[in-house]
Amino acid sequence: MRAAAVKENLALLIADSGMGGLSICADIVCGLQAKGGVRSASLTYFNAWPEQDRGYNLLPGMAERIRVFDRALSAMLRFGPDRILIACNTLSALYPDTPFSRRAPVPVTDIIGFGVDLMHAYLSARAESRVILLGTPTTIEAGTHRARLAERGIDPGRIVCQPCDRLAGEIEKAPEGAAVRAMIEDYVGQAAGNVADRRLPVAAALCCTHYGYSRRLFEEALRARFECPVEILDPNRAMSEGVLAEIPARGGEEVRIDLQVVSRIAWSGEKIGAIARLLEAASPLTADALRRYRHDPDLFTF
Repeated sequence: MRAAAVKENLALLIADSGMGGLSICADIVCGLQAKGGVRSASLTYFNAWPEQDRGYNLLPGMAERIRVFDRALSAMLRFGPDRILIACNTLSALYPDTPFSRRAPVPVTDIIGFGVDLMHAYLSARAESRVILLGTPTTIEAGTHRARLAERGIDPGRIVCQPCDRLAGEIEKAPEGAAVRAMIEDYVGQAAGNVADRRLPVAAALCCTHYGYSRRLFEEALRARFECPVEILDPNRAMSEGVLAEIPARGGEEVRIDLQVVSRIAWSGEKIGAIARLLEAASPLTADALRRYRHDPDLFTF
């Protein structure tokens, strides 16, 4: 990012599988407007969801998921980014095994490292603490967070990994709806059943970018299951803050921001409305870009 940060014009591509990473996009837009570290910024939000009714978690196995995401990564270069941000834990878990990762012509930053840092700091500061790692089935199956924490000296037994199948898709429809509430209560209940002593400190790591939209429901479900204060670890905010920290502040200058949202699949008006309403307060520009997104069935092929 250092080379990109000193440029007068900055081009970032933010990739996700769905709408979760738009919260990171909104934070970056706000940060750029406040810091004035560049004269202009071109941001592309690239939805790498592969098929209308089938996301990465429903593709047949890791090899196929890696192959499809590799094709999406190659297509991202058409937008001329200075840097690619993978604002998705599922895609971040796939990235190291893609051929693209071995020849990437621009810097690529994934979100997993930010989540690992948060969990490591929490667990290191509290000897008896536990972390519940909430993520998609692919994220949990890959085991990347847990492996990286083990490499840094954390006992894997202190990490409870809980897959939350299909939760992200339901959050896109209604982040605080009855279906989402029921699913969160069920998944948190399953995770709590794997924590031996619920009186000890525990944190929940929201390792899917969608989950922050339903943070309040996670907090309620966790408080109902644990006798101790519960902390939420949010890699989304850590990622946006990390990216912005590398851009020098240059106050007093207005930053011209061009933001486009592109998607291979079509999004329903229900989903667009639900997420745009959440984004509106933080970044009207991001909410408006979502409402005006470009549906391109040829965005990438596989």
